[in-house]
Amino acid sequence: MTDRREDGTSKDGRVARGEITRERVLDAAERCFAERGFDAISIRQIAREADVTLGVVGFHGGTKQELFLTVLKRRVETLNALRISRLSALKATERLTLETLIDAYVTPYLEIASRGDPQWRAYAQLVARIVSDERYYLEAGPLYDRVAAVYLDEMERLCPDAGRDQLAALLSLTVASMVSIVASGIRIAGLAQSEVPDSPLAYRDLLLDFCVGGVLRALEPKC
Repeated sequence: MTDRREDGTSKDGRVARGEITRERVLDAAERCFAERGFDAISIRQIAREADVTLGVVGFHGGTKQELFLTVLKRRVETLNALRISRLSALKATERLTLETLIDAYVTPYLEIASRGDPQWRAYAQLVARIVSDERYYLEAGPLYDRVAAVYLDEMERLCPDAGRDQLAALLSLTVASMVSIVASGIRIAGLAQSEVPDSPLAYRDLLLDFCVGGVLRALEPKC
């Protein structure tokens, strides 16, 4: 039975409204961080974007650093689940190669960036901002590295003569290319004097050819 107060509101209703407010705060923070970067944004600006008070931002997000990590974490959890699912499917069908492994890692990111959801696009813009900034690695890195390490283990099994340092560098270069292709659609179209593609998925085959070809060439004759 749902608990009700004297004014007729329910505990479940308050929880639901709290979750909606929390998502609004996180969405606003994600947009602000993506548009201007971590350093240029204040909690006050995030509160204004979310149309809530400073106290509400603090309640749902904590400090600016904590809020930043929460914004990243909710997206990374989705990405990690998709990548693990694809890897499991590959191993179950015994179709695991370097080509299919790289595809399983990069394609989920392209797919979610192509959904048309402005918040996922904001996340992609945010990742493009921070991927080359080492300041964020100590705290944000572990969010990504758990699953990246699983993929790296599979790369080692496929290429036992290659060093883990070399494989880690190649995976990092692949990630940098993946992030860049999502964030660079307008620039590519400008250089080519062509229309901007409807979604980053339009670059999937090109990205895979680039990354797989580079990895295989770098590993010759070890793999």
